[in-house]
Amino acid sequence: MELMIVSLLGAGCLLILVSLLQKDPAKEVEKQVENVSIQLMQEMYQLRKKVSLLEEEHMLSTPVHKAENTVDEQSLSRDYVLSLHEEGLSVADIAGMTQYSEEEIENILAND
Repeated sequence: MELMIVSLLGAGCLLILVSLLQKDPAKEVEKQVENVSIQLMQEMYQLRKKVSLLEEEHMLSTPVHKAENTVDEQSLSRDYVLSLHEEGLSVADIAGMTQYSEEEIENILAND
């Protein structure tokens, strides 16, 4: 009887040691999910940069005449000017990048 209790106690201790030494499969899955998440964030960042560059190229390549502007084009140009200002560009820099004069840009910024 004592031999059986000692052997069961020994087997229990052995099983506890084996369970402590095993790798946790949830940690591996968690690492994989984290890596995929980081990759997706990097790809989204790259895509946002590309879209931003394309928008800037489009704004610079298409001359916009005020008399021919539609409401959507005016609001898009206004939003573009505001976003450039929020990025920290000066009024002179924004005027150089857009079709607006410095006075028009100051009016847009004052009306916001």
